[in-house]
Amino acid sequence: MNRNTGIYLLLSILLLFFSLSGMVFALDTVEIDYGDPNTAEGYAQTMFDQGYNLYQVGRYDDAVQFFIDSITAKPDFVKAWYWLARTYQETNMVDEAIWAWQKVIQLEPDNAQAQYFLKKMQNWKLYGKEAWEAYEQAQNAYLQGQYTSAIQLFETAIKENPNFDAAYYWLGISQLKNGDYAAATRSLEKYLTLQPQDKNAQYWLNQAKKGQN
Repeated sequence: MNRNTGIYLLLSILLLFFSLSGMVFALDTVEIDYGDPNTAEGYAQTMFDQGYNLYQVGRYDDAVQFFIDSITAKPDFVKAWYWLARTYQETNMVDEAIWAWQKVIQLEPDNAQAQYFLKKMQNWKLYGKEAWEAYEQAQNAYLQGQYTSAIQLFETAIKENPNFDAAYYWLGISQLKNGDYAAATRSLEKYLTLQPQDKNAQYWLNQAKKGQN
């Protein structure tokens, strides 16, 4: 190899070295764009995961804070809204649960679970939790033809909330189905003092009265 070739080779090596050094320096000084949507989504997911893990071990107050951080980072994060609503519901924070369920439905109008839970929370607020839960169980028993169980559960709902109009109506219908016409008459008469314009109830009251003859 002659002298000129050697010098050329040396210069090439030096240029390659400086070129690679420049690339390394450039990589070391890349700035992260914290406003990038993917970064916000990643943060929201991380906060959700932390919240869900806390929910699973019963640390509901802490879970709420992480779910809120998650939806603050990503306001349309339906899953975080869902579990925030569930956490509020399971800690009997009814107004907060209603608000969160309404947000889930706003984001997913066809979400049947959210619609069911929203209605449940609204009825907890209207009638009381214990009254509504007993009433809901009574409805299930009635639909299965278990009228004796339904009667007991409707009576429990009324005990929890003496002004629970629908419970009197379905108590009367269950008693009528069970052949207890006198009890059905009393229940339907009580219902009609609360809802005097209900023509269906008046019809069933007449049937109950006929059954006593």
